[in-house]
Amino acid sequence: MATNPTGPPAAGSAVASAAGPGAENRLDDASSLNDGVHEKGAATGGLTKGQKIKQHFRRFWWAYLIALVIFLAILLPILFKVIIPVIIKNVVDDQELPVRGGALNFTAPDHLNMSMDTMLDTPLGVKIDPVPLKLYQPPADPDHDDSDVKGPFLQLQMPEQHINGETKVLIGEQVVQVLNQTQITAWFNEFFDKKLVDLHIKADDMHAHLGALDYTVDLDKTVKVPGLNYLKGFGVKDMQFSIPPEPSGKNLRGHLLIPNQGVIALGMGNVSFNIMAGDVNLGLVHLYDFDLRPGNNTPYFDGEFYFDQLVPNLADILEGQHAALAEGMLELHARGNSTINYGRHIPYIEGVLNIKRIPMRIPVTSLLLDVVEGLLASRGNGTSDPIPILDTMGDVLGNKTLFEQMLGHWGNANSGSGSNGAAGGKRSAMRAVKRSLHTNILKLGLRRLRSKF
Repeated sequence: MATNPTGPPAAGSAVASAAGPGAENRLDDASSLNDGVHEKGAATGGLTKGQKIKQHFRRFWWAYLIALVIFLAILLPILFKVIIPVIIKNVVDDQELPVRGGALNFTAPDHLNMSMDTMLDTPLGVKIDPVPLKLYQPPADPDHDDSDVKGPFLQLQMPEQHINGETKVLIGEQVVQVLNQTQITAWFNEFFDKKLVDLHIKADDMHAHLGALDYTVDLDKTVKVPGLNYLKGFGVKDMQFSIPPEPSGKNLRGHLLIPNQGVIALGMGNVSFNIMAGDVNLGLVHLYDFDLRPGNNTPYFDGEFYFDQLVPNLADILEGQHAALAEGMLELHARGNSTINYGRHIPYIEGVLNIKRIPMRIPVTSLLLDVVEGLLASRGNGTSDPIPILDTMGDVLGNKTLFEQMLGHWGNANSGSGSNGAAGGKRSAMRAVKRSLHTNILKLGLRRLRSKF
């Protein structure tokens, strides 16, 4: 029996033999395929996530570039034509435009000189071209703006501005036409009465430059302006009477205290006020070239006090003075009479002042002492002798008979009866008054006494 010198057949050979011809080749192919799968897996598993992304973009960069171009072509027009204008409009609408100062000089019936200090605030640097600011009386009904129908009452030119963050805006003095007398009078009426008054401001086609980009926006804003608060605190600082009156007819002079609680200076010109006690006109005072500046003003005044209206109307005057007299005060009112600048009446100011009744209180003691001091300071016939009090008070108060009777009674009581008792009594009484008053000493005492009230 023959033996196989090479030894027993391999297991693969046996399987291949059992599988038939060609099985060996198929096994080799399967082995090669498995080896390739393992090598590919090993290679793929070696890339990081960043490397995979880079590899992706290297292969598809052209697709992303096309998508970016399409996106920018759609976005940029929307950004520059829609988004940025809306942002600028919101910035404009959010402006408070606080009025921090300024001046109004009432130079003529149909125009005035105006300046204003305000502030603008922008997140980015912007240049604003010169633009007219139209000033309106705010509509009575906020839901129905009829300002365009009424029209502006003033138009103020704002010069070119460079704004970056909070920026002070100074609008220098300029001549401004009065475009609507009715509306400017109505606005000044509220400006006089209130502590804060509304002012409607419009600017059509305001051109703003953001770098090389130009935009046009409309300003439509109602702002708050500090007003005069009805001249609260108005009063007499000091006054002196001239008895009898000066040749000009004036018998009163002194200084008023007129507060301006706002921030706008008012160039009023020559202003006259009636002095009222209830419905009784007791006098007329005049202010000259008066500038009502922010803060307390103490302008000089002169005028006439109508003593001859005091006694006949005393009952009517006292009727409305109960509360004031209980505090030792006399309550009077100042009512506008005329406002004249450069020889011309200013109708839009007269239309306001002439309907106001500005209250002021004067201590009764101080008023009486001022009158007595005026009497003691009187001189007659170019001499140093005092003018006879009887004649002076009789003429001043319009009731000479009353004082003749009073002094006549005094004279009779001191000098007895006689053929010339009445006349002699009056002369004796006057001599006694003249001797006993010691005029100069008494005047000094009166001044000191008045200073206590």
